[in-house]
Amino acid sequence: MNISTLHTRYKKIYAANVLRFFRVKIQFVQWRMRHGFKLMTLCLLAAALFTVLLTPHLQRMTGDYFSHEDNFAALRSLLGGTGAALIGAAAIAFSLIVFAMQTNVERMPHGLFTQLSSDKRLLSSFLGSFLSAIAVAGMSLIPDGSWGVPAIVAAIWGITLIVLLFLFAYRRALQLINPIEQLAIMSMTAQQDLQRWSRLADNAALLLAELLPSPIVAAGAELPLNTAKAKFYKINSNWNNKARQAIPYAISYAKRFAEQGDYEVTDHAFLHLKLINTAYCEAKHGTFAGSNPLFDIHGTTDGFINTSLEQLRQTMKAALAKGDERLAESTLRAIGGLYEVYLEIDYRGPNKSKHHALIASSYMVSAVKTIIPHNMPDLMMEGIRLMGRASRIALDHTSPTEIISIAQAIATLSYIGAANPSHQPVTLTAFEQLADLTYDLLIKGKHDIHDPILQLRSAVTEAAKMFLNTPDTPLSSMHRSTLGPYFSCTSGSSFRGKFTLLVKQLLGAPVEDAHASEIIDNIETWAEQIYIPQKELLLIAIDKRSSFTFDAIDWVIGVAQMLNELSNAPACSEHAQDKLRTHAVWLVSTLSWLPDERESVIFTQNHNLSEGLFEAALDGYRQNFLAFYEACKELLMGWAKKGGKYETGWGVLETTVEALIALAIEEGTPEAMATLKIKLRQMLASEGAPSLEIRTRAATNLVDNANKLRRASGFWSIDRTLARQDNVTVREALIEMAGIINVEQP
Repeated sequence: MNISTLHTRYKKIYAANVLRFFRVKIQFVQWRMRHGFKLMTLCLLAAALFTVLLTPHLQRMTGDYFSHEDNFAALRSLLGGTGAALIGAAAIAFSLIVFAMQTNVERMPHGLFTQLSSDKRLLSSFLGSFLSAIAVAGMSLIPDGSWGVPAIVAAIWGITLIVLLFLFAYRRALQLINPIEQLAIMSMTAQQDLQRWSRLADNAALLLAELLPSPIVAAGAELPLNTAKAKFYKINSNWNNKARQAIPYAISYAKRFAEQGDYEVTDHAFLHLKLINTAYCEAKHGTFAGSNPLFDIHGTTDGFINTSLEQLRQTMKAALAKGDERLAESTLRAIGGLYEVYLEIDYRGPNKSKHHALIASSYMVSAVKTIIPHNMPDLMMEGIRLMGRASRIALDHTSPTEIISIAQAIATLSYIGAANPSHQPVTLTAFEQLADLTYDLLIKGKHDIHDPILQLRSAVTEAAKMFLNTPDTPLSSMHRSTLGPYFSCTSGSSFRGKFTLLVKQLLGAPVEDAHASEIIDNIETWAEQIYIPQKELLLIAIDKRSSFTFDAIDWVIGVAQMLNELSNAPACSEHAQDKLRTHAVWLVSTLSWLPDERESVIFTQNHNLSEGLFEAALDGYRQNFLAFYEACKELLMGWAKKGGKYETGWGVLETTVEALIALAIEEGTPEAMATLKIKLRQMLASEGAPSLEIRTRAATNLVDNANKLRRASGFWSIDRTLARQDNVTVREALIEMAGIINVEQP
């Protein structure tokens, strides 16, 4: 074993021991934080017990030392002087501590200042140390020398206790000075007060229930409104005063420390605002009444919730006026936090609409929209992310219809990237959220999601159309990168990428998987008439000569193929199977609407339309999706006519004919080839067919290809498929089709 090997082994052992040491250290710190007070208490009790047991031994050791008058007098003088000094020290120390604390907290709200400046723990430690000092001084009153050793032991313990109380008072004063601890104390006081009122309300409800008529609840029916508890709160209208007072206190802290640049305190202030609202909603459990769109119901409006949201609105306004992005961002997160709290509210009555959460969402949308004039794209992006996150969380608690307003707002905010090129990242973020929301809606949507998915899809389409009307960049396409989160065919994190993985998972789900069946039904609903917006986007992309055309074509073909595959899933019902295959045919048929003019044809063929259609047709035939297969063949024939009549440099006519030949040979029947010949002659004889000059050139190329068939390692899938098939059959078919193309049709 050489030196380098030993050195390497030593380094590994050293590194392992260092990591082990730090792991033990971290575990010890965590254990001490949880059990430190218990450990200290046990140590003090053990020391006290040891002292009690040791005292008789000390008395025997001292003997009659304190029996002498001079020694006894010196002891009493020492104890009295020490006690007097401790009394003075306690008074001075606590005066300084309290003064320092009050000086540091003088700027806080008056109510909180009064509460913290009269802190019970701090005053109790002062009283304890003062009484301990008096007790030490009182030890000088012992009657004779036999009390000497116990008096000394008691004095030592008194001094120790005073020192510990001083340390406790010092740490407590530091806590009271710390704004984060101040917020925690304020929040805990408000929460405890709400919990106390909740217990009182529950107890009072038991008594009031005897006086109020109780509704008859059928077995399995939903619980009615707790009218007794609601009446108790109505009688004691000031029951939430402490919590209501804590809201402006928290907002005051957030604003003041944001001005000082201490945003950690600001975030804690908003966190405690959320905790207070959580405690409030728990205290009112059973008394929240569902709203009714036709008429007002008493109790649906909640002043506490409105105050919380209004305070945040004003904070957002102040932050934007000062240009404070950090405070504005924290405020947006606080509104999002309250939105999550209000989603947890359990409403009583037939209408379960989360109307308080809807109010919070409207505040969030309004807050994000107010950012637009202030030229803060980063803040807008964070606001849009919070809106998307809130809407996805809402799917776990409420109906999908209640997230539409947020989704439409996200789509509207994406328009800013079209109006201002410097805000393009805002549009990108918006499409990320719309893609994630669409995916989550397919997975989590309950019951009928037709209307929500239709409106969401419409919002995505309008936003995409708006952005496609902006100039595209030649090298790194701005259109593709911005719309990529929803339409990209190359990104695994895009909607298309996640949708592909979802289809694979659903194909492996067993037939009895109810959730998988529900997701498939949601996908079928989403795919209904999806060809309409895709056709619009495709035509706009081609008209604007946008590189997004590649994604649009591939998205149409790829999603159509996945719909076909999904129809074979074990959990897919027969009805959904037929609908999915129909949607796939309609979706791929949007490619028949491609413009019939030279520049558009050249631009479209640049994105390998012939290859995409061929691969889709071949996949449809192999998986026995015959309607889809026939639709793709019709599209190939139509593209041979539409794209083949122009000289594009891509050889559209011969390429599509080769694709159709490969498909006919793949079928392996004489009827397939005969049908292809008939349809090819009909296409060539129709109005607008390729000219004889172009057909002659295409026929020549077909004959050349027949005489030198490419190998299976060719780059294009059409060439690879022809190379794998019987060479004689392929050569004969190519030459025969060349003859048909080269003949002037009647």
